[in-house]
Amino acid sequence: MTTPVLLVDYGGVISLPQPPGSVDAMAALVDLPKQTFSERYWMHRPAHDRGVEARAYWSAVAGRELTDERVVEQLVRIDVASWSHLNTATMEVLGGLHARGIAMSILSNAPREMAAVLRADPRFGIFDHLIFSSDIGVVKPSRGAFSAALGLLHRAPDEVVFIDDRPDNVAAAAAAGLEGLLFTSADQLSAELAARVAPLRR
Repeated sequence: MTTPVLLVDYGGVISLPQPPGSVDAMAALVDLPKQTFSERYWMHRPAHDRGVEARAYWSAVAGRELTDERVVEQLVRIDVASWSHLNTATMEVLGGLHARGIAMSILSNAPREMAAVLRADPRFGIFDHLIFSSDIGVVKPSRGAFSAALGLLHRAPDEVVFIDDRPDNVAAAAAAGLEGLLFTSADQLSAELAARVAPLRR
């Protein structure tokens, strides 16, 4: 059996969903109703994930120019913290695979501030590559995101299993020739990977 390389999404797979309280706090900082804030947060997020700087992104979310850098800094801090709660069960599954010699990397849509925090976290030393959209300038589910990742991994598409919680990203990966695996829980991930990886050291 050929041992595949795992390419793993971060948000919603390795991290838990944003706590509602964090969204409330960010909405209050820009004086918007929560629903309006959430709509604008996600509407403008792809540009931020591609590398648009923080003040421009948060000004677009607020619907006005944010000139107070302290407000922008607070928004960035709360936002990064909201995506920093790890799914310990997922990390246990991935840590066990790493101990067995399975090669793993991350491919995530993430702005520069989030990418910097994750790169500084020693828990992510189990991953060979941390590939972020803000570094490669393209977001999932664009095919270019997968092409960039494969280039960094020096792997053919059929050597890689891509794991994500979003069906559109999994479908895009499959269209690019990777094996797509839709994440629903750590237990499901462990069971599905058991049939896909061999206990071989790389």
